Amino acid sequence: MEKSYLKKRFLALLIDYIIIWIYLILLFLTFSIIYILFFDEFPEFNEISAHLMAFFTTVLPVTLAFSYMESRHPYATPGKKRTGLAVGNKLPLLPSSLLRNAFKFLPWHIGHTGVIRAMYQDYSVFWFMVGNAGFVLAGVYVLMVLFRDDHRHLPDMIAGAEVGAGRVGS
Repeated sequence: MEKSYLKKRFLALLIDYIIIWIYLILLFLTFSIIYILFFDEFPEFNEISAHLMAFFTTVLPVTLAFSYMESRHPYATPGKKRTGLAVGNKLPLLPSSLLRNAFKFLPWHIGHTGVIRAMYQDYSVFWFMVGNAGFVLAGVYVLMVLFRDDHRHLPDMIAGAEVGAGRVGS
């Protein structure tokens, strides 16, 4: 059962990851077409606008979309729905889902921060470490799912949530 659960959990992650990539590709193509049609070129962004653009077009919409899906029946993202999994919450649904997904996508935002800072010529060891901290945190989440008896990662624990077959833990 445990091996089957982990297989489902990581397959759900893969499906959701592919959906996020499709969104990012469509976002890139949309902005590219808009920039080419209306401005004849890509605008130059400063560091602050790059941070804002990355947050408001990628991290925030994905976090809100996943939170919405996990707070409404069937309490699952497309990947979880496809694999028969759902998120159960001990806290009220939407706040719990927002908290869970904010922490779940935090490594992505941390990675953006480090990469954007490096793009604007700050190659310091500190910003290199910040950028890589996102990878480390994501790795910690994966290891927690693999090696904890309850297979919960930090975002699950913070939000009082668990992922299981159907609606769990409510």
